Amino acid sequence: MTVPASWMPNASMQRIVCHWSAGAHDASWLDRKHYHFIIEGDGNLVRGDRSVSDNAAPIRGAYAAHTRNCNTGSIGVSMACMAGAVERPFDAGRYPMTRPQWDAFVATVADLCQRYGIKVTPKTVLSHAEVQSNLGIAQRGKWDFTRLPPFPDLVGAKVCGDFMRASVQQILAGEGPKPKPVEEPVEADQGEPEAMELRGVVTAGWLNFRRSPMGDIIGGLPRGTAIAVIDRDEGWYQARSPGGYLGWVSGRYVDIV
Repeated sequence: MTVPASWMPNASMQRIVCHWSAGAHDASWLDRKHYHFIIEGDGNLVRGDRSVSDNAAPIRGAYAAHTRNCNTGSIGVSMACMAGAVERPFDAGRYPMTRPQWDAFVATVADLCQRYGIKVTPKTVLSHAEVQSNLGIAQRGKWDFTRLPPFPDLVGAKVCGDFMRASVQQILAGEGPKPKPVEEPVEADQGEPEAMELRGVVTAGWLNFRRSPMGDIIGGLPRGTAIAVIDRDEGWYQARSPGGYLGWVSGRYVDIV
């Protein structure tokens, strides 16, 4: 088993929604806030801040908010990668998805399917890019994943999703890659707390600065502006401008550095 048993508490879960973080290859504090499990670029598995059981119905209190209007009963698994990626024409950016990462990812999903009794179907094991078409829950143009850099011939949400599900089925059947299991965590002094923000740079010629995701425009940021990213919501970043103002910007036009 890849996932430690202590990371998979008793809970009734309906599905697994699979993502990429649109960040760098290391799991950031923001990744840990929004996903239950994150796979880093080298295949290392990281546990998120919220327990799987926090997303069990009925949700009470804090939970892992990984998929718009589809968090109840949903486990969020993400690969830490694809910062600065562009769908068309396709460019995987500076932090492309890696093959060790993919192998650890499908093994993690297989463990979760087995632990929570989730059958592998297009409605129960699916990528974020399939949520709108497979479940009828509107998303904001998510394309994680319509391309898989380790497998460049695969194009489209359904094609990539079907390949993911077939890969998970292989693991469940005792075939396919078997990444090194994660050791049970040992409590230790973690030193100074990690800074609760990421740094980003505006890549658009002029980026609208909004009151909320898709909300009223309250300003703008020129190309090259350095911002602090303090939260994320469905492809939008809550940012602090150099002048100290808070607003929301489209993550599509911000390069995390």
